[in-house]
Amino acid sequence: MSTRQVLQVFEQYQKSRTTFVQTVAELASRPQNIETLQNAGVMSLLRPLLLDIVPTIQQTAALALGRLANYNDDLAEAVVKGDILPQLVYSLAEQNRFYKKAAAFVLRAVAKHSPELAQAVVDCGALDALVICLEEFDPGVKEAAAWALGYIARHNAELSQAVVDAGAVPLLVLCIQEPELSLKRIAASGLSDICKHSPELAQTVVDAGAIAHLAQMILNPDSKLKRQVFSALSQIAKHSVDLAEMVVEAEIFPAVLTCLK
Repeated sequence: MSTRQVLQVFEQYQKSRTTFVQTVAELASRPQNIETLQNAGVMSLLRPLLLDIVPTIQQTAALALGRLANYNDDLAEAVVKGDILPQLVYSLAEQNRFYKKAAAFVLRAVAKHSPELAQAVVDCGALDALVICLEEFDPGVKEAAAWALGYIARHNAELSQAVVDAGAVPLLVLCIQEPELSLKRIAASGLSDICKHSPELAQTVVDAGAIAHLAQMILNPDSKLKRQVFSALSQIAKHSVDLAEMVVEAEIFPAVLTCLK
């Protein structure tokens, strides 16, 4: 066989892997296909593709896993049991921005279902990796990381405290000051998820200077952003008179009242 013929074998193999992973990712976006994919053993087939030498195959494999894990807690549990999370966490530090977004999506998709699954994400070292992603230049990576951190924090005070201890709060406060609306929304939502559990957690967010920046966004024309801003401010204010006074002192009136009209 000539060199060209030998190389063709590898090219064909790469094309087949690409076609497979793209098709699975597409199939996984439709709920009616999920059970069939699961029964066909899709998890064990996607796992090695996370380490593929071709970056687009890695990214698409992560996207497919995220869509599967997002569907129900059984599939999210399968991601945990398949020992896939440590691979994703390692890749968050090593790979390009496209992979980082896909990996953070998988972590979020697993964490959203229950405190136990969120704890599994924490236990594999995801928090430090996600917090580092909040410092990335690319706003899409920041957004994906902020979203995952919010989904971990929303379950209970212990998980929320773990997110705080990883250093997420000051970076989320920086994220709400970024120009991108979607990043602002998700960062504000994440701060709300942290604040809601206890006065101490709310105080941590206040100490990071969040109130002033949230208050400035009350008159933003984007209704989805305003909803997240009001949620965060209310989750701070609900805990005590002192915290409520801090929110009021940020000069939220009369801007708040105009939103009632």
